[in-house]
Amino acid sequence: MNRSEEILEAAEYCMRQKGFNQTSVQSIARQANVSVGLIYKYYKNKEAIIEALVKDVVQRMINLLKDDLDNLAHTGKVTHSAHDVVSIEVEQSIVLLIDISAEATRNEGIRQIIYDAWQALKENFITQEQALNPALNAEIIQTRLYVMSLIIDGMTIRRCMKQREIDGSFMTFLDAISHDINQHSVA
Repeated sequence: MNRSEEILEAAEYCMRQKGFNQTSVQSIARQANVSVGLIYKYYKNKEAIIEALVKDVVQRMINLLKDDLDNLAHTGKVTHSAHDVVSIEVEQSIVLLIDISAEATRNEGIRQIIYDAWQALKENFITQEQALNPALNAEIIQTRLYVMSLIIDGMTIRRCMKQREIDGSFMTFLDAISHDINQHSVA
């Protein structure tokens, strides 16, 4: 792992532990066991660190979601728990992006970083869906993505941020929605 990757790993750790606003370049430097000056050799400012971190997290999510979304959307898999929908790693990445997104309301640069991240995730999902279902209408794919994103984000907030489990009856409801979405997307 090179220095730049070590800095990003430290930034991710700090943000997961303290949140966006409580993470400073100094705390990242301490966690990475480097000087603040060395961080500035690689990154112009905290926003540049965030941009690199978000790009890294998005790429990881793309890799992880490929299997998760494929299972959910195409195998008719019955979901028994929130972890049947997305993996813990994806859930943790969503939490990190949600935390960073909160800063986007105050910071135009962060807003653009988060917008670009969601666009990359959206385009990746559409590409995957079109590869699996070439005849599928792009509007249907976007609607499926929108519905599933709302559900997954809501489940993630409930589980990870509010520390509440997802009720089994909701998982039955989610199965019905997934089944309905899949039936209509084939049409």
